[in-house]
Amino acid sequence: MALNLPSCCLGWLRITLAAALWLLLTMTSGCATGRLDVPRVPSRAIVNVERTTLGRAFAEQAAPYPGMSGFQVLASGHAAFVARAALADATERTLDLQYYSVGDDLTTDLLLLRILAAAERGVRVRILLDDIDARTRSFARRAIAAHSAIQVRLFNPFFSGGTSSLGRLSEFVLDGARLNRRMHNKLWVADNVAAVVGSRNLGDEYFDANVASNFADVDLLGAGPIVKELSHAFDAYWNSAAAIPMEAFTERPDAAEGERVRQSLRMRAANCHGLAPCDWLAQDSLLGALRSATVQLSWGRAQLTYDQPDEQKRGVASGVEHGSIDDREGGSRTAAELLIMSPYFVPSEDGIRHLAEMRERGVRVAVLTNSLASTDSPAAHAGYARHRMELLRNGVELFEMRPRPDVQHRLPHRWGRASAASFHAKVIVQDRVRALVGSLNQDPRSRLHNTEAWITVDSVELAGELAALFDEGADPHHAFEVARREARGEAGLEWRAEEGGKIVTHDVEPMTDLGLRVWRGILGVLLPEHML
Repeated sequence: MALNLPSCCLGWLRITLAAALWLLLTMTSGCATGRLDVPRVPSRAIVNVERTTLGRAFAEQAAPYPGMSGFQVLASGHAAFVARAALADATERTLDLQYYSVGDDLTTDLLLLRILAAAERGVRVRILLDDIDARTRSFARRAIAAHSAIQVRLFNPFFSGGTSSLGRLSEFVLDGARLNRRMHNKLWVADNVAAVVGSRNLGDEYFDANVASNFADVDLLGAGPIVKELSHAFDAYWNSAAAIPMEAFTERPDAAEGERVRQSLRMRAANCHGLAPCDWLAQDSLLGALRSATVQLSWGRAQLTYDQPDEQKRGVASGVEHGSIDDREGGSRTAAELLIMSPYFVPSEDGIRHLAEMRERGVRVAVLTNSLASTDSPAAHAGYARHRMELLRNGVELFEMRPRPDVQHRLPHRWGRASAASFHAKVIVQDRVRALVGSLNQDPRSRLHNTEAWITVDSVELAGELAALFDEGADPHHAFEVARREARGEAGLEWRAEEGGKIVTHDVEPMTDLGLRVWRGILGVLLPEHML
């Protein structure tokens, strides 16, 4: 029976609840409240890049390709990790980092040590981090303690919740409209000349260095005019009202703490011989290749699209629609094939309609995403599961990554080590001539809430390499192909994969138990799609 309370009682109930939440917030935040009066001095990317070693080297390599940018695909975590370290080692004037999530682990410490070394050479370091994860505060404090030339700002931070999970939850309840907007961008720029951009955060699991499981992911190492665009975007975020200096939340660490941080980082590096990340750094030749501009790049016209940092999205933002399947104009330019890689694939009704229109024109549409067994977000998978049957009926091909491949079912070598358990790449390939790479998931959170950034590149060579990654990832050794059972006169879905040299069909989602499937179903009922 419904409980019908008078409007006056409902009003008092809301007031009481708000007061209780405020009291809880006050009790759990302690001294963590941020200050808005911390000076914020605007700063910009350098412009005289030809005076740096990287600038001179890449100018010579770019000369035969006027107006074009060059890219190298970083599909393995090993390559992505070394590229970031090499850029930090090669930079002479500026190093800019922008990330959604930062780990507290070996690869993060090794990269922070490279950042510290750059600062000690006189490099200006700017680090912009989203504040969604409390671990960010620990990294940020260590970074500003390590050297005075390292500046850190937090994007759209929790002011009262601090690092307390309960405090953050309380603040989110009270200020959810603001805090629901997160900075999902990922960027690493050296001297405004070379950059790594894509979908990897910082942490062992993104660099094939986690002993339990890793993400299959994609970044691009880029040079040329696109880097100026990336730096311009970084400056917009860094100088925005939403970017608050770390000093607003903590006093600048003293010299003693700084020395402890530096000693800790150096000891970590000295004691990790024999571990994969340290071996990669010792053996890799990318630093020399960067300085001599002998890095192999694919050249093409490139364009950056990004959400403005201070602009709240209303429905679908004008920027994001040009990187999502909601983009009817972009879809109309696809003549024969659209390949979509997204870890969380929750299409809107407009998106499904656009894909169906492409299928009616004879365009092949294929999606590579996580299976229920491989996903790190059952909630997002619940949103995807709602649309699978409709997508299949419209002729869309669905491939779901298999988790924890064994020796017989290891991931393609281009993706990295065989221990990869989850899919994280965000790529679209059109007709194997154009590619979109960045932070944008094909889901409501990316479309409606988060800030995102991605690059569109017209290059047959680059698009072909990314399409090959899709083909390998969708191979029955590495993915389940989802199909309708109608083909055999039954209702529902089936999953096909190669096992023991033959194709095996599963009538329930493979490698999952009943508990996980029930939990996914509950989430699908409880969570509105716009929250996924």
